Amino acid sequence: MTTPEYKPTKIELKFKKYYDKLIWETINARAHLKLWECLEKYKSSYLHELNQAPHFFNFTIKAHLDDALLTLSRILDKHGKALSIWKLLNFAEQNLEIFSTEVFRQRMIQKPKFWTESHRPATLKEIEEHRQKLRSLESALGNLKEWRKKVLAHTDHEFLLKGKIISKEYPLRRQQLQEVIESLVEILNRYSLAYDSSTFLEKFIGEDDVQRVMDAIRSDIEDRKKQLEALRNQALYKR
Repeated sequence: MTTPEYKPTKIELKFKKYYDKLIWETINARAHLKLWECLEKYKSSYLHELNQAPHFFNFTIKAHLDDALLTLSRILDKHGKALSIWKLLNFAEQNLEIFSTEVFRQRMIQKPKFWTESHRPATLKEIEEHRQKLRSLESALGNLKEWRKKVLAHTDHEFLLKGKIISKEYPLRRQQLQEVIESLVEILNRYSLAYDSSTFLEKFIGEDDVQRVMDAIRSDIEDRKKQLEALRNQALYKR
C-alpha cells in the first residue's frame, strides 16, 4: 500500500511563495553586487577592454549597483506594502505550527527517515533573535533607506540642489552589504530547513562569467592587433 501524498495547506503554500520570492531576490541582489564589485575592480586591470564600449560598461556598472541596493532596501523595508523579511518573520510567528516537527514529518512522509530525524523546529525565541540580528545592522539598513529615498526610487530635489553626494552623506561599505545579504540568506534558509529541509546556496551560478567576457574582449583586441600588423607588413612588402 502506497503512502498518500501530503497536500500542503493554504498557509504552507503561502509560506513557500513568500520564501521563494525573498530568497530569489536576495540571491539576485548578491549576484548584482558581485558583478558590480568585479567590474569596478576591472577598471584597473581591464581598463583598455572596458574602454572598447565605455558608455555601455559605465551604465552596466551603475545598473548592477542600483539594482542590488533597490532590491535589498525593498526586502528590508519595515513599513512598505511589498513583501519584506520583517513580514516573513511576522508570518512565521503567527503560523509557527507549520515549522513544528510533527507537521514536518507529515509533510516529509515519503522521504527517507533520516531526513526527519534531525529536524529542528523554528521557535519564537529564534524569530526574535532574527529580528535582533537585523536590528544590529541598523546603520547599513538606515543608509540603504536613504539611498532609496533620495537617489534610487525617487530624486530628492533639496538633496540634489544642495550638491550633496549620497555616498559621502550615507556611506555603504561593501562589507556591510555582504553582511546584510549573508544574514538574509541565513534567516530565510533557517525557515526553509524547518519547513521542508531545503536551502538555497548563496552563490549564483554563472556569476563569475564576467571574467570570461573580459578575457574574450582582451583576446579580440590582441587578434585585431595581429591582423593590423600583418596588413601593415604586407603593405610594406609590396612597396
